Amino acid sequence: MYIHDETIRYPDQDFHHMVLRKKKYDYVYDEKFPYRLKEPKYKIIRFLLKIAMLILVQPLCYIRYGLIIKGKENYKRYKKMTGRKAMITICNHTTEWDTLFVMTSRYFSFPEFPIWQEGAESESGMLYREVGGLVMPIHSMRGTYYAYKAMEDVLKEEKWLHVFPEAACWTFYPAIRSFKPGTFRLAYEAKLPILPTAVVYRKPKGLYRLFKKHPNAQLNIGEPITADYNLPKKEAVLDLEERAHLAMVRLLGLLDEAENRALIERLPTYHVESGEPVPVHS
Repeated sequence: MYIHDETIRYPDQDFHHMVLRKKKYDYVYDEKFPYRLKEPKYKIIRFLLKIAMLILVQPLCYIRYGLIIKGKENYKRYKKMTGRKAMITICNHTTEWDTLFVMTSRYFSFPEFPIWQEGAESESGMLYREVGGLVMPIHSMRGTYYAYKAMEDVLKEEKWLHVFPEAACWTFYPAIRSFKPGTFRLAYEAKLPILPTAVVYRKPKGLYRLFKKHPNAQLNIGEPITADYNLPKKEAVLDLEERAHLAMVRLLGLLDEAENRALIERLPTYHVESGEPVPVHS
């Protein structure tokens, strides 16, 4: 397992964001808030951004990260299994480029994806939303309810929903962290499989060694995973989450959850409250 930078310290709490962004927008998350930007002007903006993605951003993924994509055939397998255009994909979250890696794997197809509240309220928040970001409030139960409904609408409209179930972005993190359960409940209710993907990093070689700040990247796309509808709903959702988690662990090249946990315990951490390093015990 390649670890790009063994000196990076990660939060000692799941779902805590490593990068805190300066707040620009102050939203009220109620039934009137536009969790999805659907007005005509935003459709035009999104169309123009898609062209920019195809011409500029996607080639940059290959140039900057030497991106390799494996398992594209599983998109066809997913569509054949469901007979629908609607799709739910998940991925580990290790850089802001993860979404671009996933977009690059399907030409002329662009997902909508939940974005965390602080990200939506930051200076870059409107750009995230214009590209396809769905605002997911984490400090408002009412807002979370309406955001979940917006995600349901994406699937009802037979569109592509992409989710980072780890919720927070941890720079070049080499393992798979804990998941938020909402995506798996949504998949169960929509009767759609989960398509797991995982970003794996590689040591730069050849000309890529000139980009010393960044490793090379590979996006592995796994096989669709379907909920077990013979189980009660609560058990079926948990079972789907656990199987998806194991699938992503194996897409990283790890054998099982035990090996994933052992890797996590090796990585340096810091206390979220104090910012102080957590001592490493041998």
